[in-house]
Amino acid sequence: MTFEKALNALPDGTGFDAYAHKTIADLCWICLHELDLHAEGERFVPLALRKKYLSFIRKYGFYVSEAEQVFAEG
Repeated sequence: MTFEKALNALPDGTGFDAYAHKTIADLCWICLHELDLHAEGERFVPLALRKKYLSFIRKYGFYVSEAEQVFAEG
């Protein structure tokens, strides 16, 4: 899987920064961060979008266990 394909699969509205995010692991980290913000009560993320973030992370295989834990907390 290429970075460009993963970037195109990133859920709409995800905070991508072309200067900071260069790898698929970076994209998974963004999704994990969004899940974490919701779990900590810093920002509301609708359940449908949280499921997309978790699905993205599972598909690309980075931070899976952390994401599942944070998703459950949220």
